[in-house]
Amino acid sequence: METIYHSGRILTMVGPDDAPEAVLVREGRIAAVGARGAVRAAACPEADEVDLAGRTLMPSFIDPHGHLLQHGMLAALVDLEHARSIAEIVGAFRERLAGRHAEDRAPLVGAKYDPQLLAEGRHPTRADLDAVSTELPVFALHRSMHVAVGNSVLVDGAGLTAETPDPEGGRFGRFADGTPDGYVEEHPAMAAYLPILSPGGGGGLLPAGVADPLRAAELAVADYLRHGITTAQEGAADPSTVEGLIEASRAGALGLDVVVYPVVQSGTSAFDQHSEYAGDYRSGLRLGGYKMILDGSPQARSAWMSEPYAPIEGDEEPGCAYPIHTPAEVEEFTRAVAGQGRQLIAHCNGDAAAQLWVETAERIGAEMPALLEARPVMIHAQTVRDDQLDRMAPLGMIASIFSVHTWFWGDVHLRNLGPERGRRISPARSALDRGVRVTLHQDTPVTPPDMLLTIWAAVNRISRTGQSIGPEQRISVWEALRAVTCEAAYQYGEEESKGQLREGMRADMVILSADPLATAPQDLREIAVITTIKDGVVVHQA
Repeated sequence: METIYHSGRILTMVGPDDAPEAVLVREGRIAAVGARGAVRAAACPEADEVDLAGRTLMPSFIDPHGHLLQHGMLAALVDLEHARSIAEIVGAFRERLAGRHAEDRAPLVGAKYDPQLLAEGRHPTRADLDAVSTELPVFALHRSMHVAVGNSVLVDGAGLTAETPDPEGGRFGRFADGTPDGYVEEHPAMAAYLPILSPGGGGGLLPAGVADPLRAAELAVADYLRHGITTAQEGAADPSTVEGLIEASRAGALGLDVVVYPVVQSGTSAFDQHSEYAGDYRSGLRLGGYKMILDGSPQARSAWMSEPYAPIEGDEEPGCAYPIHTPAEVEEFTRAVAGQGRQLIAHCNGDAAAQLWVETAERIGAEMPALLEARPVMIHAQTVRDDQLDRMAPLGMIASIFSVHTWFWGDVHLRNLGPERGRRISPARSALDRGVRVTLHQDTPVTPPDMLLTIWAAVNRISRTGQSIGPEQRISVWEALRAVTCEAAYQYGEEESKGQLREGMRADMVILSADPLATAPQDLREIAVITTIKDGVVVHQA
């Protein structure tokens, strides 16, 4: 099978001025790139031709961090994304409850509420959710997936009282008298509710989500392909999530490539247990390394900072939050992964978490070079400082930056961190200027798998209220495109097969409605994905 693409802008990602007239795809690979006549001569007489009609052909997008299967699991949950008051959260739960059969006693679980968008400007409490039901468990998951709220059924079922201490690496919210208010911060605290929400132990990060991993995978894959993404990540997989993705892979439900990173607290034996996925992709799936989560979320004020958060109403004497793991645990996890020669990616939102990761990588990397050879990654890097970036560059540590935060939570960061730290959130410009490789991600399902929105956010840095968020940290369109194509391929160790349109590369491509390099920066998010192509085969057509 051969196909020639011509008569449009062809963006190879080899260089911004590289402008071939045509591309030949043969058996899923790029066979020729160049002048239209030469490409036509290299093709067989029966080759199909695709007239781009002035549109843009470029490498498809590579997602350097997200949670693909968890995204699909959201389909079964109550959608709280559009709630603008606690009454609307309660109403969404009640609507779902009203549509159930009376004998259905499963927990009610909703996701993606954001207190910054609620009229009350706060999280719900157990008392609010008790208005939904005092008989069934009701659980509302914050958009960050780092904090949540349960009703009294969950609080009482978990045995939480005023005397219950906060878990290490987490926190229970409390009313003024010290009794639990239902709020649980970070996964060690959320774990108190899991035996009630998921008695069988499944569900991963999303208890009560879509139970069928095949269905969840199909839903997520369709959304990723619709946004032009052909390589995705499952970036914090517990054992049940790994098994679910293997099941989906064996069933042929993965229409793209998925790289899996089991969380280290679940152990570091995944490569031994699933050795068939330890090398190249097998039916669209492979193990990439391990994930370590060092802190929480800056919009939820649980990212571990070196200096206290700015005071706000209800938190007039804020602290710096806290780590998820002790330095000794981080040392143990890092040595275990380095001993296997596997890639380690570490969630670091706060600069204190970034400091722990950089210091650990320096020390262990000097003793065990395999850690650095495997291309360690700092995931999110939201508040990483310039002095830390200076230390990351010689380590070869990649900064995978959550740039779309400036759009969704830019205003919140200014409030939580103050103007100086808040404007510097997601410092992609500083990273690039210091020689640190940068990739850009969405952390789906925290935000949609919309790469063009991510590119727009990194280039413009504008919040939802229209406020400029640290314009000095803007990057160019070319740099943003590299971050989601060839730089993302490098992060996965796949730079010789993905991320550029050159001879021998896999024909993972996307056709866009316009050329990003010729589009006004403010209009980048208006560009549409017309066609997504995986290994030479059209897998999405608008």
